[in-house]
Amino acid sequence: MLFFIVQLLVANEAPKIEGIWTCSDKDCKVEIVKNGNTYEAKLLWARKEIDEKGNPKLDVKNPDPAKRNLPIIGGKTLWNATYNSGTGYFEEATAYRNGRYFCGKFKLNTNGTLSIVGYNCTFKFLKFSETWTRVK
Repeated sequence: MLFFIVQLLVANEAPKIEGIWTCSDKDCKVEIVKNGNTYEAKLLWARKEIDEKGNPKLDVKNPDPAKRNLPIIGGKTLWNATYNSGTGYFEEATAYRNGRYFCGKFKLNTNGTLSIVGYNCTFKFLKFSETWTRVK
């Protein structure tokens, strides 16, 4: 009986996704961390978020005027993701990209990559997907 309980607890445990990931096109790096019972990520580097002088671009499209003078690199790009052991997905994630908010989910694949599905929070049929690769 004890063996069954231990197996059940391990089966409900979230896969270890903490670490640094590179985006599909290898043009950005994101760090995922666990914060209490949720997961969040910050943008460490992105090719298109560097200006011609090599400086990080500012978040001029941010809906919050107080954040428009902050660099995009280093900012939180995903938050509130929670693991659902029934589906195997980290769900209810909110993401931020290019001045807009998105909803989404992601899953650790058996090959060690991370499948990302993002969508417009209002019109969930407007989706995009990416596959990230762990750096470390």
